[in-house]
Amino acid sequence: MTREQTAADVFRRAAASIEVTSAPLADVVAVARARRGRRRRIAIAGAAVAVLVVGGGTWLAARSSPESDELARLDVKPAPNPVDVAWYANGRLHLDEISVALPQLTGIVEVDGGAAYVDVDGTVGFVSADGDHRRLGSSDPDTLLVGSTETGWAAWIEPGRARLVVHDVGTGEVVGSRDLASADAQLIAIDQHRVFYREAGDSYAWTPGVESPERLVRRGLVDVESATRLYQEGRRIVMVQSLFSVEFARPGLGGTLSSGGTYVLTRRADGDVAPVGDPYRPLMYDARSGDRIRTGVGPGELAVDAAFGDNNTVTYLVAPAADLDGDPLLVLRSCTLGGDCNDVAPVPTGTDRPLLAH
Repeated sequence: MTREQTAADVFRRAAASIEVTSAPLADVVAVARARRGRRRRIAIAGAAVAVLVVGGGTWLAARSSPESDELARLDVKPAPNPVDVAWYANGRLHLDEISVALPQLTGIVEVDGGAAYVDVDGTVGFVSADGDHRRLGSSDPDTLLVGSTETGWAAWIEPGRARLVVHDVGTGEVVGSRDLASADAQLIAIDQHRVFYREAGDSYAWTPGVESPERLVRRGLVDVESATRLYQEGRRIVMVQSLFSVEFARPGLGGTLSSGGTYVLTRRADGDVAPVGDPYRPLMYDARSGDRIRTGVGPGELAVDAAFGDNNTVTYLVAPAADLDGDPLLVLRSCTLGGDCNDVAPVPTGTDRPLLAH
């Protein structure tokens, strides 16, 4: 399919090319359980994707803890994911081998083989790879939820009291919590058993179990991964690999690091800059050299979201720029880093804002 096709033609052709599969329920659950703990990912702005039509049964997921009694039982369907990233659209969250029905979500992170999420009511929940569902806590739905596949932790800020909570999804235990001085504090990332957050203009690194956080000397921290740090300085992002004394400043607004801290996704900073969450022109850099890398989003297209996946891949949600004034149909695109791309699924926009896991 060409990049010049209309959104409707993209939808029709992509839908026709998607292979519909159906697997026995027992096989799907077995595969999902086997994959638990084998997934990692990361990403940028606000997002979108749609439900793939898949054959197969529907079942109700068992609830795994007393806390989860506060949550509705889940409608779970076998649905192999065509990309390396968890995503949500039209009321369904898509994991490796299943999709589950959930109310409108505002944030998703992959952790412990499944996904932690925040919904519009502020509920923080977790769905495992095989569909088990439990409540973790509550958060302001407009604040960032962060997670780590390395530790199995998810972290959020409780509403009202500005309390940072770090939860081990695998064990079901709270690793640590601390009261923050500002209700405007924002989480940044979890890296190497430390939680990074921003408060009153400064950035901090806190190790659960340690009383006081470390205030970072340099301001403007955007992301941290495998000790590589990404800073915002004006309309430029600065990639810092302190272990190798490597630092590069390049055009960009906001951003995220890939697993291992090797690559950076950001937004173009030239011309008119749309608010975060609006469609944008992505940029990608190699954090080791500062070199710019081809993104896979062509002329005349904009990204609604972008996320690094496993196996040196990146997933985009894209649409023709000319169609974004109406109710556009998006396309889920999978690319190898700097290489080939495939449009793998059509993504109609619905009443819920679609999301990629971040």
